[in-house]
Amino acid sequence: ISLSAAAGGSVNISCKYPQSHSADVKFVCRRSGSDLCAEETSVKENRRWSAEGQIQLYDDREQQLLTGTISHVTQQHSAEYWCGVQSDQGHKSFITRVLISVT
Repeated sequence: ISLSAAAGGSVNISCKYPQSHSADVKFVCRRSGSDLCAEETSVKENRRWSAEGQIQLYDDREQQLLTGTISHVTQQHSAEYWCGVQSDQGHKSFITRVLISVT
């Protein structure tokens, strides 16, 4: 997915995930160089916005849809992000690649 946003505005990320992962922790992380997940924000509860981190996350398990919002974007937010799920064993699956460009 490629998204663009104007500096100072906000950008919304939407990622579908498989039904089999609906109870798992969801996350969005930023790729930095060779590190796939430099900064990570996660959400553990159904239909409850996460508050920590630069990205607000909302998990709708009935729709199997993870939504992320970044507010007040700057040039520093132009990057590659990944949506994913993390199982109880700590295994991470990266599902959707999101490229954000701030103009």
